[in-house]
Amino acid sequence: MEVVLIGGGTGFIGMHLSRRLQRDGYEVRHLSRTPDPKATFPAYHWDIKAQTIDASALEGVDYVINLTGAGIADERWSEERKQVIIKSRTESTRLLARCFAEGKHRPKRYLSASAIGYYGDRGGNWLTEEAEPGTGFLSKSCILWEEAAEEISRLGIPTFINRTGIVLHPEEGALEKMLIPLKVWTSTYFGDGQQYYSWIHIEDLVGIYAYALEHQLEGTYNGCAPNPVRNKQFAQALGPALGQKAIVMPAPVPALQLALGEMSHTVLDSARCSAEKIEAAGYRFAYPELSQALEQLLG
Repeated sequence: MEVVLIGGGTGFIGMHLSRRLQRDGYEVRHLSRTPDPKATFPAYHWDIKAQTIDASALEGVDYVINLTGAGIADERWSEERKQVIIKSRTESTRLLARCFAEGKHRPKRYLSASAIGYYGDRGGNWLTEEAEPGTGFLSKSCILWEEAAEEISRLGIPTFINRTGIVLHPEEGALEKMLIPLKVWTSTYFGDGQQYYSWIHIEDLVGIYAYALEHQLEGTYNGCAPNPVRNKQFAQALGPALGQKAIVMPAPVPALQLALGEMSHTVLDSARCSAEKIEAAGYRFAYPELSQALEQLLG
């Protein structure tokens, strides 16, 4: 049985991925600030700030997946918070890189999360993985994240980077927040609603990681469904998916900027990302259309 070690395994995406890989026949371990050897997925201690890790976590490991990162939208972006977001991603990666460089145990492959924030605000342009990065904090954080992952690649360890889109699940993340206005029969879009949202169903996101392991993929891939939609279309689709009527209303840009500050980029930026590369590698999306995804998640 092959062994997968996951940093950030106890988070939203990490737990879905852990359960999927366990079903696929892998032994799954977690890296955590709180060790728990008796957990369903045994947790080994690491301390990113102190740059320490329980060496036994890496014994016999075939693959390492790092999903670690402070939440982008959990708090307003003060300068201190920005550093927390960046360091949680880069320093966790560099801790693993040092362990691989110094230790006897090297994985067959390293898989890293990234995000489509890499591209910044790009309007309606189709964005392949070869597109240039954007500007602003979201782009900067992703650039630094991927540069840290490249340090592992330079050790001779094949590396897979997943630029993740907006992950859909009704009880977590962006979709959970989008559903809140529907409690009062409204659905909200942001600004003029013309910005593109590149989204992905949680099952397809973990499916891509599982596919990358099975087929030994290497390089950078957009982890998003093949059919991005405009924000207003997204808002319009939520009511019907729930089987209820809703008034679709805009949230004005000045109000968003006042409420969120620089973090308003998370809802106002447009990234129309292509899924052609992962599809060309053979992955078939279970939910390529937003209507399918929402019906499965909310219907």
